[in-house]
Amino acid sequence: MPGNPKVRADIALLEDIDDELILSMFEEGRSKADICRGLGIGRRALDTWIADNDYEAKITRARVEAASHLACETLTIADGMDADNGQRDVQRIRTRQWLAERWDRKTYGADKAQSVNISIQGLRMEALRHVEVVEQLSTDQMPKLSTE
Repeated sequence: MPGNPKVRADIALLEDIDDELILSMFEEGRSKADICRGLGIGRRALDTWIADNDYEAKITRARVEAASHLACETLTIADGMDADNGQRDVQRIRTRQWLAERWDRKTYGADKAQSVNISIQGLRMEALRHVEVVEQLSTDQMPKLSTE
């Protein structure tokens, strides 16, 4: 980054840190902002470092692993729910479920399939209308066409 010495300094710091350490932070479920605070760098430097090293796929895999950890954590929270702070625990569970759904849609995402509603009464009425039309056509006398 030619015009931004802070970003260059942050990227240099990231280059000195073991890549696996940073990726493990993503696997723990830490946010980019939290990782940046922990390392003392800016968000722009982290994003540049990720793009320059083609780590998007590795971070996606790390997030999938983090989703599994979050799902297991919801069970621990649910098993240890406190009657006094039940709403707090429920909110903690919902937050972890939401993150797990976003980070691993294939495993934890809710299916958004289209719902189909069938009305038996509607089908019956449609069949009766069809029968009435067929009966009317079969009993009506069709006028003959004149050939004059």
